[in-house]
Amino acid sequence: MHHRLSKSKIISGIQCQKRLWLEIHRPDLLKFDQSIQARMDTGHKVGEIACKFLAPGGIYIGLEDGIAHVLETTRRYLGSSDLPIYEATFAFDQVLVRSDIVIPSGSGLKVIEVKSSTQVKEYHIWDCAIQFRVLQGTGHTVQEIQVAVIDSSFVYPGEGNYHGLIRTEDVTKAVLEMQPQVESWVDQCLNTVQGSMPSIEVGDHCSSPFDCPFLDFCMPSDWPEYPLKSLPGISIQLRDKLKQEGFEDIRDIPQGRLSSLYHERVRRVTVSGKAELLPQAAKILDFLAYPRYFLDFETAQFAIPIWEGTRPYEQLPFQWSCHVQDAPDQLRHLEFLDLSGQPPMLRFSESLLAACGESGPIIVYGSFERTVIRGLIQRYPDLATSLQSLSERIVDLHPIMRQNYYHPKMCGSWSLKAVQPCLVPDLSYSTLGEVQEGSLAQEAYAEAISPDTMQERKEELRKGLLAYCEMDTLAMVRIVEVVSEGVGS
Repeated sequence: MHHRLSKSKIISGIQCQKRLWLEIHRPDLLKFDQSIQARMDTGHKVGEIACKFLAPGGIYIGLEDGIAHVLETTRRYLGSSDLPIYEATFAFDQVLVRSDIVIPSGSGLKVIEVKSSTQVKEYHIWDCAIQFRVLQGTGHTVQEIQVAVIDSSFVYPGEGNYHGLIRTEDVTKAVLEMQPQVESWVDQCLNTVQGSMPSIEVGDHCSSPFDCPFLDFCMPSDWPEYPLKSLPGISIQLRDKLKQEGFEDIRDIPQGRLSSLYHERVRRVTVSGKAELLPQAAKILDFLAYPRYFLDFETAQFAIPIWEGTRPYEQLPFQWSCHVQDAPDQLRHLEFLDLSGQPPMLRFSESLLAACGESGPIIVYGSFERTVIRGLIQRYPDLATSLQSLSERIVDLHPIMRQNYYHPKMCGSWSLKAVQPCLVPDLSYSTLGEVQEGSLAQEAYAEAISPDTMQERKEELRKGLLAYCEMDTLAMVRIVEVVSEGVGS
């Protein structure tokens, strides 16, 4: 594992240089790059554990000396050793692959591709199918190929014991059945690489299985201002049918063509260009008693659990923000954030109960907070009654807004980030620092609790997290005020 740690240090240095370049030259791509990098970091950590428990005592082949070196090193190790190889590298017919784990035996190779998801996905098998073709093409016999994923039922017992975190699934049969397609894939890719930029219409493939970073570049200049995909929950079949009928922009669809009430409402409001706020929303909100508690949570999800008794990707709350409105003109703010690195869930729960009192509506946006509280009830039975009472006081703004408000700029979404700019344009998440959305909050938290993070950087992250979570609850306060006044335009 010494070699893998060296690899991590090299990657860390490259990441710092890349982040600096993006901050200076392409700040528009920085957020996308941070998301990709977070997934890669998780993948590296899962890979280390997979190597330790599925194929211990192996040899890591790094890229420090170039591709030619790793190809030759892989060939030499396979010819002289029966130890597992991590990141074994092969090239055949202009295709290069690096296999996460290769275990040699007298009858052939066992290949394990490691993924950080909790289930085997179709594109994982595509990956394995290409690896199989390359390894077979270089003269190796592949006896078995597996995908290793995270077992979501694993409960971390502590003390670094991750035995059972990784489970494997044999995909050899599926890979063999896929081989006739692989050569065609390779030909298509090589033609793309060697030819001019392909002319491909922007579509669903641009975000499947992951978002493409070149989407803005490829977006045609005549792309409709209100595309059909902005119709909430539109099926592919209906969208394609509307396109066949010549409709590209929602405003082109004639009245009476859409059967869904939500679709027709979005069409009508988009055509008018003016927001629609139904009076029922104000009636519902005005009925809410004081004090009112506007509440938002931030949680962390670790692929590899770091605290005893927690599971992979479990939603673990570490921060809350609460704006308390004691009367129409009386607003105060309470907050909690634990960056100690110790399990924050108990302190989170106790401080939350103390802040929210015994009565008064707890206003949230979406079902997330109620789901998190449900998890805390299961974790802390002694607090279950109090937490359940808290949950029963929750008033969800999301369905109220969905049923009673729409603005053309929302583009078919009733998320807080879509509604807030329309109702409360003077508030802007862009004025915040690097933490401007939930996924970035998770990444900031992970960095802040890392023992490698300097105190100055930790304080910077603390301020960013507090400002972001406070903005969420302040946005809800302002939305309720505007809706109650019946403005909403």
